[in-house]
Amino acid sequence: MILPLLRQPLKGGDTKVRQYSNGNVTVTVRSAAEIGLATVFDKDIWIYAISKLQEAINNGKPISRTIAFTPYDFFVTTNRDKGGKSYKELEKTLERLAGTRITTNIIYSEDKQESIGFGLIDSWRILEEKKGKLEIGMIEITLPDWLYQAITKTKVLQISSDYFRIRKAIDRRLYEIARKHCGNQHEFTIFLENLLKKTGSSTALKYFRSEIKKLSILNDLPDYEISFDPSTDKVTFKNRNQNTPQAEASRKREKGKKEVYKIKKTLLNKIN
Repeated sequence: MILPLLRQPLKGGDTKVRQYSNGNVTVTVRSAAEIGLATVFDKDIWIYAISKLQEAINNGKPISRTIAFTPYDFFVTTNRDKGGKSYKELEKTLERLAGTRITTNIIYSEDKQESIGFGLIDSWRILEEKKGKLEIGMIEITLPDWLYQAITKTKVLQISSDYFRIRKAIDRRLYEIARKHCGNQHEFTIFLENLLKKTGSSTALKYFRSEIKKLSILNDLPDYEISFDPSTDKVTFKNRNQNTPQAEASRKREKGKKEVYKIKKTLLNKIN
């Protein structure tokens, strides 16, 4: 079961308890009252840490659940602003990830079941040191054992670096769903109503349908092209990396959009 464990709005503060179910399995997501649930943008820490861990595994280096990195490298990798405000928001992100708790149950039989609780990260700390006029910062986060075991014992699907330029939370979630279900296959089709459930969005179906129609016209998700069939109310994700004429045409359109994005970013940096 693929669950939207992280909420979609950009800003923190949402303390609503969320509960999902699939057959006999239930999952409850709650936060510490004062900080709110982790958001889909907070997940960038997860993705970044997993990539660092995967890089160490691929290079045959020692690994552990605790991963260290500089804020600057994180901001650059995840396409974030490097100003002072970002450093303050980063600490709030770490607080939300550590404070969001998940409870689920495992049913072995009619007479035996187990409840399990865990967090999104076990702990974090920010180390600051001044060397002359320079202020050096280092972040350490400790991944929960369940996530660490999942990464080290299974093959992790890589995501596009362009994932971090997706600014709408719902679009990020759609990319994640496409990546999971489509993977390296050519395409994946799903009913619109079921897709809405997988996103975890609380928006009405008619508004979600409108957003999907707009996205199918723009088609700016990395790796995947999206199409919507109003006659069947189905959404299809197609892998742009497949060797077909349609995929090649889609890749060319995506390449053009990337170039436009790079030009815009360069111009903005020059202005600022």
